[in-house]
Amino acid sequence: MNAVPAATTSVLDRRIADLAGVSASFARAFASLEISTLGDLLEYFPRDYRFESEELPIAEFVADQVHIARGEVVAVNYTPMHPRPRFEATIFDGTAKLALVWFNGAWLKKKIVPGMHLRVQGKVKYFKNIPSISNPKWSQVDEATERVTESRFRPIYPASVKLTSDAIANFVQEHLPAMLPEVEEWFAPELLWKHDLIGRREAYRLIHAPANLAEAQKGRRRLVYDELMLMQLALGISKSLRGKAITAPVLRIDKLLDERIRKRFPFTLTKAQESAVYEIARDMQSGQPMNRLLQGDVGSGKTVVALYGMLTAVANKLQAALLAPTEVLAEQHYLTLSKALENSAVSIELFTHRTKKQSKGSLMKALGDGKVHIAVGTQALLGEDIEFANLGLVVVDEQHKLGVRQRGLLKSKGMSPHYLIMTATPIPRTLALSYFADFDVTTLNELPPGRLPIKTRWLPSAQAQQAYDFIKKQVSLGHQAYLIVPQVDETGGGDDAKSVVAEHKRLNTGPLAGLKLAMLHGQMSTEDKQSTMAAFRQKQHDVLIATTVIEVGIDVPNATVIVIDNADRFGLSQLHQLRGRVGRGKEQSFCLLIGDPRTESAEERLRALCQSTNGFDIAETDLKLRGPGEFFGTRQHGLPEFKLADLSSELILLHQAREDALAMLKTDPRLTATVFKHLRQALLKRFGDTMALVQIG
Repeated sequence: MNAVPAATTSVLDRRIADLAGVSASFARAFASLEISTLGDLLEYFPRDYRFESEELPIAEFVADQVHIARGEVVAVNYTPMHPRPRFEATIFDGTAKLALVWFNGAWLKKKIVPGMHLRVQGKVKYFKNIPSISNPKWSQVDEATERVTESRFRPIYPASVKLTSDAIANFVQEHLPAMLPEVEEWFAPELLWKHDLIGRREAYRLIHAPANLAEAQKGRRRLVYDELMLMQLALGISKSLRGKAITAPVLRIDKLLDERIRKRFPFTLTKAQESAVYEIARDMQSGQPMNRLLQGDVGSGKTVVALYGMLTAVANKLQAALLAPTEVLAEQHYLTLSKALENSAVSIELFTHRTKKQSKGSLMKALGDGKVHIAVGTQALLGEDIEFANLGLVVVDEQHKLGVRQRGLLKSKGMSPHYLIMTATPIPRTLALSYFADFDVTTLNELPPGRLPIKTRWLPSAQAQQAYDFIKKQVSLGHQAYLIVPQVDETGGGDDAKSVVAEHKRLNTGPLAGLKLAMLHGQMSTEDKQSTMAAFRQKQHDVLIATTVIEVGIDVPNATVIVIDNADRFGLSQLHQLRGRVGRGKEQSFCLLIGDPRTESAEERLRALCQSTNGFDIAETDLKLRGPGEFFGTRQHGLPEFKLADLSSELILLHQAREDALAMLKTDPRLTATVFKHLRQALLKRFGDTMALVQIG
């Protein structure tokens, strides 16, 4: 019997810790950056590049360029100035003097002294015709120290305390010749030529070892295209598998059922809601699982559309589940739906982790027996002990706050139920194309008649009294108010961030004395939260002081003003969601932002909110300010974050990748052709654990 040859291992699979000359501490430093193999190292890209000129006389320095110089230290000075102490030194090379400054550099007092010779490196600035460098790199030199005689273009890598950018760059350059031959091409030459893309192997070489910025940009562009292409292929295959390999219940909808459902709504649907209902009804009659994203601005009526779908499922003798990310939102949905279904035969129950123990067993049995028609809950609905009799429709609110695996688990509890996700965070088209290409998208782009745009104003904290006076005025007119702060108590970790507990005490005896104040936050028990909200709805409280626990779902039409304190600490889309807690009735509503932004982006967020009430415009601005990773947490969405691609600035390349992916899947839906071997392997490596792509292997 012939011996089975040992499997060949790619160079890229070699562990850093096993390489010759690599110490355990060096390997651990790389591991802390999530670099364990040479393949990880190849995928660890520079964050920037720096041009370094040859070692020149100081007199020949050019402003805003990185220069290297050497000279004798002729003066030193330490200034313990708060908040930024500084150590200063001056060197002279015989042609001119160069000023050096290190902020927080007290430790240098004993290191750099007059008379010693230094070589320094950094970006040169001129003040009053005197060249200077802030926080330069430095080393002590003597006559024997070799001079830098040629210019270099160097990559700058994201570093750590134990691993400098230079150390990473040197290690990459040492192993790049061995790594590059292992890089396989994914695409045909015709496709690369069509988009003016360089080869994949060359792209890695240029991004890690470019001769200039143009080369680095060429390498980056090709690898960005690859990232976008992988994402589009993964989503395209996922959608294809869902549509062809899985069947779902066929839900019958006739004119009589439509009329019966509409009688539950005490108002006429908007045109946008009518369109959404039509699309959902069409999906649920198709026999294939609906996978629809229902997005709409705050107050646009998404819950009504979802209720239409749930009642359709119940009328077809199937169950529906509505899943929310927080108990407060789940409870709000339960109350809203219960009120809409008063005096009907539809059984609706609430399932949360705090469902009373004495009723939990009986509730679960009723659910398993099919006696509960609509189950509303949090992730408690995902528990292994939860069983549905015949789950036909899953509705998930604020889906980006739940992971792919969580949603998949819920879907598995029924026989391929239909799936509707709702979000009040309008998703910019760029993100919809990239992260939600496997969804059909329905947009509610109009508010119910009679709603007035919310007026928004930003006040510095020194003018906070104006906000308190405005609250008192609104309360005197019979209205109510919200006051939002960042944390529950003063142990929340935010230096001067205000807290619910402290603000309730301060306002109760100070600026809002005489008004009826209440608190609401996530650390309260379900019973306390429910009773507080019920009392607020019944006008027993004038002002509700809360955290962002009220961000979504709370609906009190009599509340006409929301004050958001420390507003600069919140994201733009989050601020817009909070603002949407008012403006639910026919009265004019107001949003007052109190904050002293410390950064330009924080100031830009507040200005953007004051200038627009359109959630889609705000979402686009938020994407530009924060990037897609922070927009709604791509990690929570269950998809890997892009290493290079920036969707807010690469829409053209995204469109190209999307068109190419669709064309590729049209000719080979599972990418089974030999020519796609390496591309298929890359897809499985990148997405195999988060999407149903194992079927393409």
